[in-house]
Amino acid sequence: MGISVAERQAWRFLTVFVFLAMLLILTAEAWGQDNATITGTVADPSGGLVANVSISLRSLSTGQVRQVTSNTSGAYRFANVGVGRYTLEASMPGFEKFTKTDIVVNVAQTLEEDISLKVGSAQETVTVAADALQVQSQTNEISSLISGQQVSQLATNGRNVTALAALGTGKSNTLPSYGGVNALTTANSISFNGTRNTHNIYLVDGGELNDRGCGGCFSSLPSIDALSEFQTLDSNYGPDYGIGSGGTITMVIKSGTRDFHGALWEFNRNEDYQANNYFLNSARKARPKFRLNVPGGNFGGPLGKNTFFFVNEEWRRQIQGSTPAVVNTIAAANFPTLGAPLTYTVPSNGKVPIVPATSDPAKLALYAADGLTAGQPFPGNTIPANLIDQNAILELNAGTFPHPNLGTSQFISSIPQTTNVREDVVRIDHNINSKFQLMGHYLHDAVTQTVYPPLWGNSTYPTVGSAMLNPSWSSTVKLAQTYSPSLLNETSFLFSGNTIHLSPITGPGGSFVQPGGWTATSFFPLADNIGSRMPEVRLGAPYNTTWSSSYYPWKNSYFGYESRDDLSWTRGRHQFKFGFSWLHAVKNQQLQANTQGTAVFGAASFSLDSYVNFLLGDADSFTQLQFLAGKHWVNNNYGVYGNDNWRITTRLTLNLGLRYDGLPHAFERFNQFANFVPAQYDSSLPYPLNPDGTLNPASLTSFGGQSFYLNGIKEAGVGGFPVGNVHNSYNTIEPRVGFAYNLGSDGKTALRGGVGLFFERVQGNDVYNAALNPPFAYQPSATNIYLSNPNTSAVTGVTTAQTFPSTMTTLEYNYRPPGTAMFSLGIQRQLAQSVVASVQYVGSRGWDQSNDRSINTLPLTDIAHRQGVAGQIPDPNNPTKNLPPLNANLYRQFPGFSTITQEENESNFAYNSLQASLRMENRHGLTVQLAYTWSHEIDEVSNDLNAVSNPFDVAYDRGSGALDRRNIFNANYVYSLPFFVKSSSRALHTVLGGWQFSGITVLQSGTPIPIRYTGPDTLGLGGGTTNRMNQVAAVSHPHTVNAWFSTSSFANPVAPWKGGPNNGFGNARKDAVVGPGLFNFNLSLFKTIALTSRERGPAVELRFESFNTFNHTEFNGVDTGSNDANFGHVTSTYDPRVLQLGAKFSF
Repeated sequence: MGISVAERQAWRFLTVFVFLAMLLILTAEAWGQDNATITGTVADPSGGLVANVSISLRSLSTGQVRQVTSNTSGAYRFANVGVGRYTLEASMPGFEKFTKTDIVVNVAQTLEEDISLKVGSAQETVTVAADALQVQSQTNEISSLISGQQVSQLATNGRNVTALAALGTGKSNTLPSYGGVNALTTANSISFNGTRNTHNIYLVDGGELNDRGCGGCFSSLPSIDALSEFQTLDSNYGPDYGIGSGGTITMVIKSGTRDFHGALWEFNRNEDYQANNYFLNSARKARPKFRLNVPGGNFGGPLGKNTFFFVNEEWRRQIQGSTPAVVNTIAAANFPTLGAPLTYTVPSNGKVPIVPATSDPAKLALYAADGLTAGQPFPGNTIPANLIDQNAILELNAGTFPHPNLGTSQFISSIPQTTNVREDVVRIDHNINSKFQLMGHYLHDAVTQTVYPPLWGNSTYPTVGSAMLNPSWSSTVKLAQTYSPSLLNETSFLFSGNTIHLSPITGPGGSFVQPGGWTATSFFPLADNIGSRMPEVRLGAPYNTTWSSSYYPWKNSYFGYESRDDLSWTRGRHQFKFGFSWLHAVKNQQLQANTQGTAVFGAASFSLDSYVNFLLGDADSFTQLQFLAGKHWVNNNYGVYGNDNWRITTRLTLNLGLRYDGLPHAFERFNQFANFVPAQYDSSLPYPLNPDGTLNPASLTSFGGQSFYLNGIKEAGVGGFPVGNVHNSYNTIEPRVGFAYNLGSDGKTALRGGVGLFFERVQGNDVYNAALNPPFAYQPSATNIYLSNPNTSAVTGVTTAQTFPSTMTTLEYNYRPPGTAMFSLGIQRQLAQSVVASVQYVGSRGWDQSNDRSINTLPLTDIAHRQGVAGQIPDPNNPTKNLPPLNANLYRQFPGFSTITQEENESNFAYNSLQASLRMENRHGLTVQLAYTWSHEIDEVSNDLNAVSNPFDVAYDRGSGALDRRNIFNANYVYSLPFFVKSSSRALHTVLGGWQFSGITVLQSGTPIPIRYTGPDTLGLGGGTTNRMNQVAAVSHPHTVNAWFSTSSFANPVAPWKGGPNNGFGNARKDAVVGPGLFNFNLSLFKTIALTSRERGPAVELRFESFNTFNHTEFNGVDTGSNDANFGHVTSTYDPRVLQLGAKFSF
């Protein structure tokens, strides 16, 4: 058996990793993007700056001491300072010794600590207690800090650290109540100051955690107990952070200290502790099953004098019912019996089905035998048994579409899903000597999970699911060296990655395997359909639902190799920093499309009822991928930067930075990749289609033993065509400038502002759909065919073995990296000791943002054929019915192909906000952070690879974005209750003392929810569009379960062939209706029981945590499909009250 690509890469990495580790130990280089900087000046009593002062910084946790000397400008700088608490000392003959104690250093912070010397004997010492919080007077960076105390004491639902990233100003999110316990499927939809959530970057100890081919998700989810601190860089951060244009989330793993410390813990949740879901309660159904156990432990300390270790182990074992949501299904009376007629009960929002028009002689003979007339209703709505497709009955009887359990035609369920995670964390710090410090960490998650319906699939129902195996890892090696007190160099190497294996599994009462008696054929042999799965079925109006087992079994892997080097140099009043980084990312992934086929049944064709069409086996389209081939994607990014924090005066600092990111597009390692270039399509060639919609053999080109239509198709790396299939743009220079100005001599008020440019490394997901293009993949699509034989026309009955046009995804040839400008201006004021307030304007603008657009529709001007494709041409022999729909492929702009989705960077966004915050750090036992944001974000599409609704007018979607929340308030707080802490009564102290109270409160308005038109086709463009309703009256908002908004304010759009405006598109804005907001409290109570009288001695902590503490029903999802039975109804809620119990023993 040969070695797989993944195994070869793993062995290659091990070799490289060992080599680089040895190189780092033997060379004089350093690293520390996640580390902080302490800077300041030394002055005498007259304010004069003093040179040659000896300054030392001592870590309180490890005892390590670093020394520098103030330069000729009286300035000093400690770079690469780790998170923790420190003592700062300064001494010089003729002056009293200066000591400042308990300085708190946070991740990626620039901390100003000016030193004022007093004339006197060096034997005398002036000791000053550090302020735990001060204004940022050195940089214009906007960031949000979650301190070590907050990380450990703020309860996050499921102990998921991503919830902390949503705290602070400028952040809009659509996070669920519970984000899960593993990284890959945890929710991370947080927009930082209007930027897209897929543009965020997650770092741990400075190394990236993102899977760059996963649309912005990250590969590992560190345990909260493994982290010492958490910070988000929200806007205007320095040029040492690049290849991303959203928020940067930095986490620091705990390190060992000179004393041994450890902890053991167990957290537990159970459905018996929680309230019931609103809809399940209304339906008198039991609470969904939920069991969560999180045991774990950590231990750290010294290994000899100069080495420190930290180890964290945690297990997360979860059984969780899937999120309850009300969905449409088939009424019980409408499930057929094999060999029997069916009397169809028409849904209240449906149409009476008619006998489909056809010229198929076999079908016409059945009509004659049954006494049916095409175009007329079925007598008594009874469908004869001889017209019902037996394979449709077999698929229904396999339990694919569940029977209703809510009303007559709705379904609600919560299926237990299991997740098991084991996480290993190891960190080693070694002080080689006073100039060299080596650090390394290893983070590993092993995940198994079941999900209903399938993960990343289209299915509406939990009658089918998926099983996932997902090991992931992150390892970093760093070395820090001081060349001189003013010169430091920083170097690192990171290796991270994960593998994903997904398999289909049956859900309750369901199956996905073709049952006995299955006779349906497909385009390709059954052997290519791994697992012999039944085809995906999509039903249009009035059901608008899908059953699918997705494209599984399926697998992929990601390997990220990153190195960077940063040089820090202090020269007079200048603090320079220069660096470069390089990322080599490899993604091995199978194609993502159904080898079992996808059958689509609409409501504008055949019987005018999508479900009846399914029963009859009359499909609007059938699409199928031939092979689930594997691809090997490579992405190389590099960046260089320079920065000068220029302290012009003691009150004014300029931040002058410049960065350049090289962002060439991903390529397929073996050039098994092709792109359709519209400008290369030769329309002068003979028309390639036969009248039945198949391709004329004379138009085809042989490739790899198969024939394809390749007009306009360019192969990667052939004939000078780029290997990445696009023209790379290297115009990605990113100036970043700002200032910080102390308005007063006391250093307690700072005016800060700046502007910067950021470019985004395009997510790897853009290549995966394009990988389906011929000739390296074949995914034909046929229209108006029979479900049981997609090679046969349901209109004419003609069977063909000819080639059908392919659906494709193309990358726009001029594919510019998305750009973002961030800018801000604000004031920070220290109101009291450890109390800082901030008010600021923050804005951003984005250009060349990612969007999808359908480019192979019918031309707008071809009204006659558009009407035919929509199935709206009256039958001249019977005006009461319409002719069968025309085949859209015959009239598209690029004949020879079916739908073509173009991935392009052509959309924009604009964001403006006013932000105010107040932070108090451990004052009288209280730590609190209050954050308020008023903001407005406008865009065309809100995330990468989202499709525009109208391919001819991107501005049709211009409006408030999907994460636009006008008002956002969040507060987090930790309070050590003062009662009986110092009581002389041991009983009172033990029982009533040592309590802490903490919580997170969120109050935010809703996000826009577009009102979709889901009725009969008014566009006739052949797909690739999303239509909205016409707004005919002002919208009112009852905000009730059955009427979130006034549905009567909307009417159906009118097709252009009926004299309608806007080419059949509705005039309602995408932000005409705003969905539910959120007002939520998560409150917790902790009790610490000391087991000895020794300070920081062994102790037990009992934790009582609650989420949605007051069990306030918070509506979430709203049905916005115009023809849905639940149109305008609330269909889901945030979680009800949940309790979590925990205990921790620490020593």
